Amino acid sequence: MNSRTATHQFLNVSLLLLRLVMVFIFLYHGFPKAIDWPMATAKFLGFGLPGFLGPITGMVEVVASVFILLGLYHRWSNLVLLFIIAGAIATVQIPGSLEAATVSAGLERDLLILVGTLVLAAAGPGALSFKQSKSRLEGKEVLEPEVRS
Repeated sequence: MNSRTATHQFLNVSLLLLRLVMVFIFLYHGFPKAIDWPMATAKFLGFGLPGFLGPITGMVEVVASVFILLGLYHRWSNLVLLFIIAGAIATVQIPGSLEAATVSAGLERDLLILVGTLVLAAAGPGALSFKQSKSRLEGKEVLEPEVRS
């Protein structure tokens, strides 16, 4: 196995791991909002946001996470989640950190999630995805991120 192949495999495994972590995070936070509308509504009202956004946000997080898990519509799904996490940072984490006069762990976490969704949107799902497998079965060439050693 040459260096380029090893680097390419490392990239694909890294993208898969990042995808799985992002899916876990968004499902963990989105699923309760998607199924418990009164809780989600109250939570968003508590943040000073319109209550109806709670259940909608939860449903979007779940659907986008499933797409990311499968590697389908990965760019759009990650961009949607990027806007959701950016909204959480702007409306919850930054005000909370300013109020506490310190950078909170929640802000640090959400910034990492923001960067993770950005990386996945830019790099794509990697070779270990349904989209890649389907394209290979159909004999189509799939563009993958360029790996530089």
